[in-house]
Amino acid sequence: MAKALDILANGFVLSLSRDKKQRFKLHQECDRLWYTIDRKQLYHLLRNLKLNGLVKIIKDSQNNEKIYLSEKGKNKWLQYQFRNLKIKGAKIWDKKWRIVLFDIPESKRKIRDALRKKLKNLGFLEFQKSVFIYPFPCKDEVNFIINFFNIEDNVFYLEAPISPDQNFRKHFNLK
Repeated sequence: MAKALDILANGFVLSLSRDKKQRFKLHQECDRLWYTIDRKQLYHLLRNLKLNGLVKIIKDSQNNEKIYLSEKGKNKWLQYQFRNLKIKGAKIWDKKWRIVLFDIPESKRKIRDALRKKLKNLGFLEFQKSVFIYPFPCKDEVNFIINFFNIEDNVFYLEAPISPDQNFRKHFNLK
């Protein structure tokens, strides 16, 4: 099911992307996934996805079927992406720290706690209750989390040196 949702979701992301390199990568990923799926399983899966309200299948004037993720399907895919989010490790540290600062009101306490938990899960170090640090580039991942929780106005991402940082470098095994 994950492969089929990935293909549909890549098509959805492709429709939003203006970056030629990203569009090319998405096309390649869709092709790779498309050729790894058993057709019989795919049709069975699409039928189940439609029954569960995750996709919409629409026939055009030439009787071709087009498959779209429904809102429910998009939400399911986003939840899957959120659960499986990882930060790609860099080989060389650029001596900059990635700092995530947030001030989320008490009325959004569950979101604030979920944000803390996700940042810790990704390997961030809690510097203070609402300040987390990480040594490698992770802006895209942090932006995904911010958008997932819809807290754009409450979270800030900075890249800066920190001094002294011996304890942080020790924590992350950096030289």
